[in-house]
Amino acid sequence: MDKKRNYTGVAVSVYLHFAVVGAATLFISQYRQTLANLWNASETQVSLVIAMVGLGRIITILFAGAISDKIGRKKTLLIALISDAIFLLGAAFANNIWIAGIAAMFFGATNSFGDTAGYPALADAYPGKTATMNSFVKAAMQVMQMLFPFFVKLIKDPKITACILALCILIDVLLTVKTTYAPQTVTSNDNSSTVDDASINAGNQPKLAVDGLMIIALGFTLCFTFYIFSLYAPYYGQYVLNQQAANANQLVSWYSIASLISVFVTSALVTKVKRLYLIMTYSIISAIGLLFMVLKPSLVAGEIGAVAVGFFTAGGVWQVGLSVLTSYFPQSHGKITSYYSFAPAVVYFVAPLVAAFVLKANSTSTLLVFWITAIIAIISVVLSATLIVRSKKFNIEG
Repeated sequence: MDKKRNYTGVAVSVYLHFAVVGAATLFISQYRQTLANLWNASETQVSLVIAMVGLGRIITILFAGAISDKIGRKKTLLIALISDAIFLLGAAFANNIWIAGIAAMFFGATNSFGDTAGYPALADAYPGKTATMNSFVKAAMQVMQMLFPFFVKLIKDPKITACILALCILIDVLLTVKTTYAPQTVTSNDNSSTVDDASINAGNQPKLAVDGLMIIALGFTLCFTFYIFSLYAPYYGQYVLNQQAANANQLVSWYSIASLISVFVTSALVTKVKRLYLIMTYSIISAIGLLFMVLKPSLVAGEIGAVAVGFFTAGGVWQVGLSVLTSYFPQSHGKITSYYSFAPAVVYFVAPLVAAFVLKANSTSTLLVFWITAIIAIISVVLSATLIVRSKKFNIEG
Protein backbone atom coordinates (compact mmCIF):
# COMPACT_ATOMS: atom_id res chain seq x y z
CA MET A 1 0.00 0.00 0.00
CA ASP A 2 1.42 3.39 -1.02
CA LYS A 3 0.45 5.06 2.20
CA LYS A 4 2.56 2.64 4.20
CA ARG A 5 5.55 3.19 1.92
CA ASN A 6 5.14 6.95 1.91
CA TYR A 7 5.13 7.26 5.69
CA THR A 8 7.79 4.70 6.59
CA GLY A 9 10.21 7.60 7.06
CA VAL A 10 7.86 9.11 9.65
CA ALA A 11 7.87 5.89 11.67
CA VAL A 12 11.67 5.55 11.43
CA SER A 13 12.31 9.14 12.53
CA VAL A 14 9.87 8.84 15.46
CA TYR A 15 11.16 5.46 16.63
CA LEU A 16 14.81 6.55 16.37
CA HIS A 17 13.95 9.56 18.52
CA PHE A 18 12.32 7.39 21.19
CA ALA A 19 15.20 4.90 21.09
CA VAL A 20 17.62 7.72 21.97
CA VAL A 21 15.17 8.92 24.63
CA GLY A 22 15.29 5.42 26.11
CA ALA A 23 19.06 5.69 26.48
CA ALA A 24 18.90 9.30 27.68
CA THR A 25 16.39 8.31 30.38
CA LEU A 26 19.04 6.03 31.92
CA PHE A 27 22.00 8.34 31.23
CA ILE A 28 22.21 9.97 34.66
CA SER A 29 21.41 6.84 36.67
CA GLN A 30 23.91 4.67 34.74
CA TYR A 31 26.71 7.23 35.14
CA ARG A 32 25.49 8.36 38.55
CA GLN A 33 28.77 8.18 40.46
CA THR A 34 30.91 9.62 37.66
CA LEU A 35 28.51 12.51 37.08
CA ALA A 36 28.25 13.16 40.83
CA ASN A 37 32.02 13.62 40.91
CA LEU A 38 31.95 15.88 37.85
CA TRP A 39 29.19 17.99 39.39
CA ASN A 40 30.70 17.95 42.90
CA ALA A 41 27.32 16.63 44.05
CA SER A 42 26.01 14.18 46.65
CA GLU A 43 23.74 11.21 45.92
CA THR A 44 20.71 13.19 47.10
CA GLN A 45 21.62 16.12 44.84
CA VAL A 46 21.87 13.77 41.86
CA SER A 47 18.33 12.57 42.60
CA LEU A 48 17.18 16.19 42.70
CA VAL A 49 18.75 16.75 39.27
CA ILE A 50 16.74 13.76 38.00
CA ALA A 51 13.62 15.36 39.49
CA MET A 52 14.30 18.44 37.34
CA VAL A 53 13.43 16.29 34.30
CA GLY A 54 9.90 16.03 35.68
CA LEU A 55 9.78 19.74 36.41
CA GLY A 56 10.84 20.55 32.86
CA ARG A 57 8.12 18.26 31.57
CA ILE A 58 5.45 19.84 33.78
CA ILE A 59 6.44 23.34 32.60
CA THR A 60 6.29 22.45 28.90
CA ILE A 61 3.70 19.68 28.50
CA LEU A 62 0.51 21.76 28.47
CA PHE A 63 1.61 24.11 25.68
CA ALA A 64 3.72 21.58 23.75
CA GLY A 65 0.57 19.99 22.34
CA ALA A 66 -0.82 23.32 21.17
CA ILE A 67 2.52 24.07 19.51
CA SER A 68 2.47 20.67 17.78
CA ASP A 69 -1.01 21.36 16.40
CA LYS A 70 0.02 24.88 15.36
CA ILE A 71 3.43 24.41 13.69
CA GLY A 72 3.18 20.71 12.77
CA ARG A 73 4.61 17.41 13.95
CA LYS A 74 7.90 17.68 12.06
CA LYS A 75 8.99 21.04 13.54
CA THR A 76 7.85 19.96 17.01
CA LEU A 77 9.88 16.75 16.78
CA LEU A 78 12.91 18.83 15.77
CA ILE A 79 12.46 20.87 18.98
CA ALA A 80 12.45 17.60 20.94
CA LEU A 81 15.61 16.36 19.19
CA ILE A 82 17.51 19.58 19.82
CA SER A 83 16.39 19.60 23.48
CA ASP A 84 17.65 16.03 23.87
CA ALA A 85 21.08 16.98 22.53
CA ILE A 86 21.25 19.95 24.92
CA PHE A 87 20.41 17.64 27.83
CA LEU A 88 22.99 14.97 27.00
CA LEU A 89 25.85 17.35 26.26
CA GLY A 90 24.89 19.70 29.09
CA ALA A 91 24.71 16.92 31.69
CA ALA A 92 27.94 15.27 30.50
CA PHE A 93 30.01 18.44 30.41
CA ALA A 94 28.48 20.27 33.42
CA ASN A 95 30.78 21.06 36.34
CA ASN A 96 28.08 21.82 38.92
CA ILE A 97 24.53 20.74 39.76
CA TRP A 98 23.02 24.05 38.59
CA ILE A 99 24.09 23.52 34.98
CA ALA A 100 23.17 19.84 35.26
CA GLY A 101 19.73 20.76 36.62
CA ILE A 102 19.06 23.17 33.76
CA ALA A 103 20.19 20.52 31.26
CA ALA A 104 17.83 18.01 32.93
CA MET A 105 14.92 20.41 32.42
CA PHE A 106 15.66 20.32 28.68
CA PHE A 107 15.16 16.55 28.79
CA GLY A 108 11.76 17.23 30.33
CA ALA A 109 11.07 19.42 27.28
CA THR A 110 12.26 16.55 25.07
CA ASN A 111 9.63 14.30 26.60
CA SER A 112 6.88 16.90 26.20
CA PHE A 113 7.61 17.88 22.60
CA GLY A 114 8.55 14.31 21.62
CA ASP A 115 5.27 12.88 22.95
CA THR A 116 3.08 15.58 21.41
CA ALA A 117 4.88 15.27 18.06
CA GLY A 118 5.67 11.55 17.85
CA TYR A 119 2.38 9.96 18.88
CA PRO A 120 0.21 12.33 16.81
CA ALA A 121 2.56 11.91 13.82
CA LEU A 122 2.00 8.15 13.96
CA ALA A 123 -1.75 8.68 14.40
CA ASP A 124 -1.81 10.99 11.36
CA ALA A 125 0.24 8.57 9.21
CA TYR A 126 -1.40 5.32 10.36
CA PRO A 127 -4.96 6.17 11.48
CA GLY A 128 -6.08 2.54 11.31
CA LYS A 129 -3.11 1.19 13.28
CA THR A 130 -2.59 3.86 15.92
CA ALA A 131 -2.55 1.52 18.93
CA THR A 132 -0.07 -0.87 17.29
CA MET A 133 2.24 1.91 16.09
CA ASN A 134 2.14 3.52 19.54
CA SER A 135 3.10 0.19 21.13
CA PHE A 136 6.23 0.06 18.98
CA VAL A 137 7.31 3.36 20.57
CA LYS A 138 7.59 1.46 23.84
CA ALA A 139 9.47 -1.32 22.04
CA ALA A 140 12.07 1.14 20.72
CA MET A 141 12.62 2.54 24.21
CA GLN A 142 12.70 -0.86 25.94
CA VAL A 143 15.20 -2.39 23.52
CA MET A 144 17.54 0.56 23.97
CA GLN A 145 17.13 0.51 27.76
CA MET A 146 18.07 -3.18 27.86
CA LEU A 147 21.16 -2.63 25.69
CA PHE A 148 22.33 0.66 27.21
CA PRO A 149 23.75 -0.78 30.49
CA PHE A 150 26.01 -3.08 28.45
CA PHE A 151 27.10 -0.07 26.41
CA VAL A 152 27.94 1.79 29.62
CA LYS A 153 30.15 -1.09 30.76
CA LEU A 154 32.18 -0.71 27.57
CA ILE A 155 32.38 3.09 27.63
CA LYS A 156 33.07 4.45 31.10
CA ASP A 157 33.24 8.12 30.09
CA PRO A 158 29.80 9.80 29.97
CA LYS A 159 31.18 12.53 27.71
CA ILE A 160 31.97 10.01 24.95
CA THR A 161 28.56 8.39 25.33
CA ALA A 162 26.83 11.77 25.18
CA CYS A 163 28.67 12.64 21.96
CA ILE A 164 27.72 9.29 20.36
CA LEU A 165 24.06 9.80 21.27
CA ALA A 166 24.24 13.40 20.01
CA LEU A 167 25.51 12.03 16.68
CA CYS A 168 22.46 9.71 16.55
CA ILE A 169 20.28 12.75 17.19
CA LEU A 170 21.96 14.64 14.35
CA ILE A 171 21.23 11.72 12.00
CA ASP A 172 17.60 11.78 13.13
CA VAL A 173 17.42 15.56 12.59
CA LEU A 174 18.59 15.12 8.99
CA LEU A 175 16.15 12.24 8.46
CA THR A 176 13.26 14.23 9.93
CA VAL A 177 14.00 17.27 7.78
CA LYS A 178 13.97 15.14 4.61
CA THR A 179 10.85 13.11 5.54
CA THR A 180 7.37 14.05 4.35
CA TYR A 181 4.93 13.88 7.27
CA ALA A 182 1.26 12.99 6.91
CA PRO A 183 -1.33 15.82 6.88
CA GLN A 184 -2.75 16.57 10.32
CA THR A 185 -6.30 15.46 11.05
CA VAL A 186 -7.46 19.05 11.63
CA THR A 187 -6.22 22.48 10.69
CA SER A 188 -4.04 24.26 13.19
CA ASN A 189 -6.63 26.92 14.01
CA ASP A 190 -8.92 24.39 15.73
CA ASN A 191 -9.16 24.94 19.44
CA SER A 192 -10.14 22.92 22.49
CA SER A 193 -13.61 24.41 22.67
CA THR A 194 -14.44 22.69 19.37
CA VAL A 195 -13.83 19.33 21.02
CA ASP A 196 -15.80 20.31 24.10
CA ASP A 197 -18.82 21.60 22.20
CA ALA A 198 -18.95 18.60 19.88
CA SER A 199 -18.69 16.22 22.80
CA ILE A 200 -21.26 17.96 24.94
CA ASN A 201 -23.86 18.54 22.24
CA ALA A 202 -23.80 15.01 20.85
CA GLY A 203 -25.45 12.59 23.24
CA ASN A 204 -23.87 9.51 21.65
CA GLN A 205 -20.34 10.90 21.69
CA PRO A 206 -17.71 10.78 24.46
CA LYS A 207 -17.48 13.88 26.66
CA LEU A 208 -14.03 15.37 27.20
CA ALA A 209 -15.00 16.51 30.70
CA VAL A 210 -16.10 12.97 31.67
CA ASP A 211 -14.64 10.26 29.43
CA GLY A 212 -11.56 12.29 28.50
CA LEU A 213 -10.85 13.09 32.15
CA MET A 214 -11.20 9.42 33.14
CA ILE A 215 -8.80 8.30 30.39
CA ILE A 216 -6.30 10.96 31.49
CA ALA A 217 -6.67 9.74 35.09
CA LEU A 218 -6.12 6.19 33.80
CA GLY A 219 -2.90 7.37 32.15
CA PHE A 220 -1.80 8.67 35.56
CA THR A 221 -2.60 5.46 37.44
CA LEU A 222 -0.93 3.23 34.85
CA CYS A 223 2.21 5.37 34.83
CA PHE A 224 2.28 5.61 38.64
CA THR A 225 2.10 1.82 38.96
CA PHE A 226 5.04 0.94 36.73
CA TYR A 227 7.23 3.94 37.56
CA ILE A 228 6.98 3.58 41.33
CA PHE A 229 7.51 -0.18 41.01
CA SER A 230 10.69 0.35 38.99
CA LEU A 231 12.01 2.73 41.66
CA TYR A 232 11.14 0.66 44.72
CA ALA A 233 11.55 -2.96 43.54
CA PRO A 234 15.18 -3.04 44.79
CA TYR A 235 13.98 -1.76 48.19
CA TYR A 236 11.48 -4.64 48.33
CA GLY A 237 14.26 -7.14 47.70
CA GLN A 238 16.69 -5.54 50.13
CA TYR A 239 14.47 -4.51 53.05
CA VAL A 240 11.47 -6.85 52.84
CA LEU A 241 13.30 -9.99 51.65
CA ASN A 242 16.62 -9.13 53.37
CA GLN A 243 18.65 -9.76 50.22
CA GLN A 244 21.98 -8.24 49.28
CA ALA A 245 21.66 -5.08 47.16
CA ALA A 246 23.00 -6.83 44.03
CA ASN A 247 20.43 -9.63 44.32
CA ALA A 248 17.65 -7.18 45.11
CA ASN A 249 18.20 -5.52 41.73
CA GLN A 250 17.26 -8.77 39.99
CA LEU A 251 13.58 -7.92 40.47
CA VAL A 252 14.11 -5.02 38.06
CA SER A 253 15.57 -7.48 35.54
CA TRP A 254 12.43 -9.63 35.72
CA TYR A 255 10.36 -6.46 35.31
CA SER A 256 12.37 -5.27 32.28
CA ILE A 257 12.32 -8.63 30.48
CA ALA A 258 8.55 -9.00 31.00
CA SER A 259 8.02 -5.44 29.79
CA LEU A 260 9.95 -6.01 26.56
CA ILE A 261 8.07 -9.25 25.79
CA SER A 262 4.78 -7.50 26.52
CA VAL A 263 5.42 -4.79 23.94
CA PHE A 264 5.21 -7.29 21.10
CA VAL A 265 2.39 -9.36 22.61
CA THR A 266 0.33 -6.23 23.35
CA SER A 267 0.88 -4.80 19.86
CA ALA A 268 -0.60 -8.03 18.46
CA LEU A 269 -3.46 -8.31 20.96
CA VAL A 270 -4.57 -4.72 20.53
CA THR A 271 -5.72 -5.51 16.99
CA LYS A 272 -7.83 -8.44 18.16
CA VAL A 273 -9.20 -7.35 21.57
CA LYS A 274 -11.15 -4.21 22.43
CA ARG A 275 -8.67 -1.79 23.91
CA LEU A 276 -10.55 -0.91 27.10
CA TYR A 277 -11.10 -4.61 27.85
CA LEU A 278 -7.37 -5.15 27.33
CA ILE A 279 -6.50 -2.33 29.73
CA MET A 280 -8.94 -3.61 32.38
CA THR A 281 -7.64 -7.19 32.15
CA TYR A 282 -4.03 -6.02 32.34
CA SER A 283 -4.82 -3.81 35.35
CA ILE A 284 -6.54 -6.65 37.20
CA ILE A 285 -3.52 -8.93 36.81
CA SER A 286 -1.13 -6.14 37.87
CA ALA A 287 -3.21 -5.47 40.99
CA ILE A 288 -3.25 -9.19 41.87
CA GLY A 289 0.53 -9.39 41.48
CA LEU A 290 1.06 -6.37 43.74
CA LEU A 291 -1.38 -7.65 46.37
CA PHE A 292 0.46 -10.98 46.38
CA MET A 293 3.72 -9.12 47.08
CA VAL A 294 2.34 -7.29 50.13
CA LEU A 295 0.13 -10.06 51.55
CA LYS A 296 2.64 -12.92 51.16
CA PRO A 297 6.11 -11.33 50.97
CA SER A 298 8.62 -13.77 49.50
CA LEU A 299 11.13 -14.01 46.65
CA VAL A 300 8.58 -15.87 44.53
CA ALA A 301 5.96 -13.20 45.27
CA GLY A 302 8.44 -10.49 44.32
CA GLU A 303 9.27 -12.19 41.02
CA ILE A 304 5.59 -12.77 40.23
CA GLY A 305 4.83 -9.13 41.04
CA ALA A 306 7.75 -7.93 38.91
CA VAL A 307 6.59 -9.98 35.93
CA ALA A 308 2.95 -8.91 36.45
CA VAL A 309 3.73 -5.20 36.59
CA GLY A 310 6.38 -5.40 33.86
CA PHE A 311 4.19 -7.29 31.42
CA PHE A 312 0.75 -5.93 32.21
CA THR A 313 1.50 -2.28 33.06
CA ALA A 314 4.92 -1.28 31.71
CA GLY A 315 4.73 -3.06 28.35
CA GLY A 316 2.77 -0.56 26.29
CA VAL A 317 -0.69 -0.44 27.87
CA TRP A 318 -0.18 3.27 28.63
CA GLN A 319 0.17 3.86 24.89
CA VAL A 320 -3.01 1.83 24.33
CA GLY A 321 -4.82 4.24 26.65
CA LEU A 322 -3.54 7.15 24.60
CA SER A 323 -4.88 5.55 21.41
CA VAL A 324 -8.32 5.29 23.03
CA LEU A 325 -8.22 8.97 23.94
CA THR A 326 -7.19 10.10 20.44
CA SER A 327 -9.87 7.90 18.83
CA TYR A 328 -12.49 9.40 21.16
CA PHE A 329 -11.33 12.95 20.37
CA PRO A 330 -9.68 12.89 16.92
CA GLN A 331 -9.33 16.66 16.64
CA SER A 332 -6.16 18.38 17.90
CA HIS A 333 -4.15 15.22 18.55
CA GLY A 334 -1.21 17.21 19.88
CA LYS A 335 -3.27 19.03 22.49
CA ILE A 336 -5.09 15.85 23.55
CA THR A 337 -1.74 14.04 23.90
CA SER A 338 -0.42 16.84 26.10
CA TYR A 339 -3.42 16.47 28.40
CA TYR A 340 -2.79 12.73 28.68
CA SER A 341 0.92 13.25 29.33
CA PHE A 342 0.50 15.89 32.04
CA ALA A 343 -0.41 13.51 34.88
CA PRO A 344 2.59 11.22 34.25
CA ALA A 345 4.75 14.36 34.17
CA VAL A 346 3.67 14.97 37.76
CA VAL A 347 4.61 11.36 38.61
CA TYR A 348 8.08 11.78 37.10
CA PHE A 349 8.64 14.94 39.15
CA VAL A 350 7.35 13.71 42.48
CA ALA A 351 8.70 10.13 42.48
CA PRO A 352 12.42 11.03 42.32
CA LEU A 353 11.87 13.56 45.11
CA VAL A 354 10.38 10.81 47.24
CA ALA A 355 13.21 8.45 46.30
CA ALA A 356 15.75 11.08 47.32
CA PHE A 357 14.43 11.02 50.87
CA VAL A 358 13.92 7.24 51.20
CA LEU A 359 17.47 6.71 52.37
CA LYS A 360 16.54 5.00 55.66
CA ALA A 361 14.09 2.57 54.08
CA ASN A 362 12.79 -0.39 56.07
CA SER A 363 10.35 -3.24 55.56
CA THR A 364 7.32 -1.36 56.90
CA SER A 365 7.79 1.76 54.78
CA THR A 366 8.61 -0.29 51.66
CA LEU A 367 5.50 -2.45 52.03
CA LEU A 368 3.45 0.74 52.50
CA VAL A 369 4.74 1.99 49.14
CA PHE A 370 3.61 -1.24 47.49
CA TRP A 371 0.23 -1.12 49.24
CA ILE A 372 -0.29 2.35 47.77
CA THR A 373 0.82 1.09 44.35
CA ALA A 374 -1.63 -1.85 44.58
CA ILE A 375 -4.47 0.54 45.43
CA ILE A 376 -3.54 2.72 42.45
CA ALA A 377 -3.64 -0.40 40.22
CA ILE A 378 -7.11 -1.20 41.57
CA ILE A 379 -8.19 2.35 40.68
CA SER A 380 -7.02 1.59 37.11
CA VAL A 381 -9.42 -1.37 37.10
CA VAL A 382 -12.31 0.79 38.31
CA LEU A 383 -11.60 3.52 35.75
CA SER A 384 -11.32 1.11 32.81
CA ALA A 385 -14.50 -0.74 33.89
CA THR A 386 -16.42 2.55 34.09
CA LEU A 387 -15.14 3.56 30.66
CA ILE A 388 -16.27 0.20 29.23
CA VAL A 389 -19.79 0.73 30.57
CA ARG A 390 -19.93 4.24 29.11
CA SER A 391 -18.42 3.13 25.76
CA LYS A 392 -21.44 0.92 25.01
CA LYS A 393 -23.49 3.99 24.05
CA PHE A 394 -20.83 5.43 21.72
CA ASN A 395 -20.33 4.72 18.02
CA ILE A 396 -16.59 4.49 18.61
CA GLU A 397 -14.73 1.28 19.40
CA GLY A 398 -13.06 1.48 22.80
